[in-house]
Amino acid sequence: MSDAIYKVLVLGIVTGAISMVVTKGAIFNKAHEWLEKRSPFLENMLSCPWCTSHWVALFFTLIYHPLLVNAFLPVDYIVTVFAMVTVASVTSWVIWNAYHAMMS
Repeated sequence: MSDAIYKVLVLGIVTGAISMVVTKGAIFNKAHEWLEKRSPFLENMLSCPWCTSHWVALFFTLIYHPLLVNAFLPVDYIVTVFAMVTVASVTSWVIWNAYHAMMS
């Protein structure tokens, strides 16, 4: 169980960082422009760090299987994804505030 908690914390931090880079990073501006023309729905999804973090957390959960509870597999995955998204949200908030503090 402690191994799973450690994995969720680390993967949650990574999820938050990836979500911020994908949604706010200048490196992805061309991809955002391309998506804006072809799929406004996907562009909206990829402009929101919180929305993107759900997909990144699901990806990491399916790859690394850091299950926090051992009840019923779909419930295990849902709980783990939402725990990871919570950690990612805090990470994104810290990154966002640090970035704005540096730029001010």
